[in-house]
Amino acid sequence: MSPHPLVLLHHAGGSASFFEPLVKALPAAVRPIPVELPGRGRRWRESPVTTIDDAVDTLVATLRDHEDLQGEFAILGHSLGAYLGLALAARLEETAPRSRCTTLFASANAAPRAAVLPFTGSALLTTEEEIFDITSKSGGGVAPQILEHDHLRQRAADLLRADFSVSQSFLTKLRRTVTEADLVVCYGSDDIFPEEQLTPWRFSSTQQTEFHAFPGGHFYLEQNVPELAKLITERLTSAAS
Repeated sequence: MSPHPLVLLHHAGGSASFFEPLVKALPAAVRPIPVELPGRGRRWRESPVTTIDDAVDTLVATLRDHEDLQGEFAILGHSLGAYLGLALAARLEETAPRSRCTTLFASANAAPRAAVLPFTGSALLTTEEEIFDITSKSGGGVAPQILEHDHLRQRAADLLRADFSVSQSFLTKLRRTVTEADLVVCYGSDDIFPEEQLTPWRFSSTQQTEFHAFPGGHFYLEQNVPELAKLITERLTSAAS
């Protein structure tokens, strides 16, 4: 049996490197495919996108280059990546049914229909202090060594503004998006999202939805790699059998 492709979509301000421990922990039955938005990692020279439409456009263009993604695959999106994954799965269902997301692992984010933006006005107009404060209150954070380095601090602020703008765009335009993929909602038990912001994820899929809590906060994934790898493998291999 061929490995089941798994697209990995990072959080706001993040990059594909966030998933390196998970990539190493996944068995041969799962083929991880980390994908980055412009402005970070190998795409650091590119200008960041600021709308959900542009974000999904660039993801679709990137996935076209992967032969593994011309059939069925799964998506794991963390934080902002959960919204990107939902929007991407729905877009492909409308425009490229041969490339079909069978399972969406929505990680560390409120259900779109219950989400509340942590700011008013445009994310692109926030100051550095405001965007870092928003990030902290949203369950994330920025490493002290980045904040202490002027160039890295400015670059981090620019990426966060762009990514929060993408999230703002998604919630403004696509909050009621529904996918035909199975939905597996994963979250840290100490994250900021109450139950009433998590359970409405079931309205984002026409298929079954299940919920899995892990010890930890917004970045629970870092301390639960074996457990998450096991869950992913069980879901994807059982769906393929």
